[in-house]
Amino acid sequence: MTDSSIPENATGGAGTSPAAPQDAATTAETTPVQETRSEKLEKGNRRFTRWRRQRAFAAGLLMILSGVVILVPTYLSLRVSNIQIQISTLGGVSTLVIGILLIVCGLMTWFRGEGRILTGVAAMILGIVALPQSNFGGFIIGTLLALVGGALALAWSPESKVEAKAAKKDKKDAKAAKKAAKRGEAAEAVLAVVGAVGVGVALHTPQAQAQLPQLPDLQIPGITPPAQDGDQGTGDGQDGATPPADNPGAPGVPGLPELPKLPELPKPELPPLTLPDGNDLQNQLDGGLDALGVQIPGLNVAPPPPIEGLPITGNTFTITADRTEMTPNMKMSYVTVDTQQGPKKALRIDSDRTVLKNLQTQFLAPNGGQSMRQDTQGATTILSGNFHIVVKKLTMTLEMAGINTAVPITIDADWAPDDIAKELSKLGVGLPDLLSGKTAVLNASMDTYLVSADKLEAPTNEIGPW
Repeated sequence: MTDSSIPENATGGAGTSPAAPQDAATTAETTPVQETRSEKLEKGNRRFTRWRRQRAFAAGLLMILSGVVILVPTYLSLRVSNIQIQISTLGGVSTLVIGILLIVCGLMTWFRGEGRILTGVAAMILGIVALPQSNFGGFIIGTLLALVGGALALAWSPESKVEAKAAKKDKKDAKAAKKAAKRGEAAEAVLAVVGAVGVGVALHTPQAQAQLPQLPDLQIPGITPPAQDGDQGTGDGQDGATPPADNPGAPGVPGLPELPKLPELPKPELPPLTLPDGNDLQNQLDGGLDALGVQIPGLNVAPPPPIEGLPITGNTFTITADRTEMTPNMKMSYVTVDTQQGPKKALRIDSDRTVLKNLQTQFLAPNGGQSMRQDTQGATTILSGNFHIVVKKLTMTLEMAGINTAVPITIDADWAPDDIAKELSKLGVGLPDLLSGKTAVLNASMDTYLVSADKLEAPTNEIGPW
């Protein structure tokens, strides 16, 4: 029994002892490998963090995501069972170009940090352009990403956090130093004031007054101004001094030199008013409208032809109306008419048809007699066919598109100087029928030289005392 047990124990010891060194060697070999991998991973993270902090990483990432969001709906299709899902886009090539450019901007922001200003602005512009061109900017998400990425690229600064903290600390230290300097200056000022007050109090004490020596009286010598050329001395011995006129006995007062005259400023000369000839302008206007195939009835800037066969005495009579409408071919011009009393400046109004409500006309009797009038008593009067009225003075209130301006306007032909009147006579203001048909004159009062028309439709022609 003893002999048999001994080999077993010996065999067991021999079988178990080699196993322990092998496990230790395996553990020793695996532990350094695991530590090396973690160190590599940590070094990679540190390297990436350092690389990320040296550039506008978030801005470039958002730009790339914006380009992907805009591109994906255009070319992505999904299959669910036997159903294929694909989003139809508003733009094909434009979507591809915008998406690729946004991705390029993001990459340039990462790898070409000096051009981040350009890439940021380009990304914002592309994001806005993508709204109408690429599925509303990738369903607005792509546009928002591009705008935020561009803004971050513009706002990013290459300064590190450590440098930013150091600069912030320096600013705080500078402010604290400035405050301390101000406090020191304030303390010195207070000390100076206290010292001055103490010195003043000490000076007012009897002992201080007794110790201070008496100051000598200062005498300022008189100053005699030099005499001017041509002045003669007076009897008081002061040359060049003359007594004032109101007090001959007073000592002489020297005369003041004359001030130099200021140069006269040149008068500004305004360029003369020059207007183009209305006939040439109308020919150009007609040619341009004919080339476009457009017709605007009533539009005319040519000066009106003279009124033939109607003598004008030069005397005025008054015409009033509550409401006046002129259309078609309504035109207003500034003219100079020949009268029996000589040339007169006037305003001329022409139209093919004029409608007046409550027309009243006052005729001044010659030789100071009683004035006569024509009153339609609130009725409507129509003058049609070559209606012309030449007035010296006009007072009216405009109504446009049914809206009363409620502002009376007065125009007198004599207000314009001769040179301006000559230029104004080159043009006429012919309103288009569409505009004149919606314009009316309210409460018109006109000092008139002449009224003429081919046909008059009036309810009454009764003429009586005014």
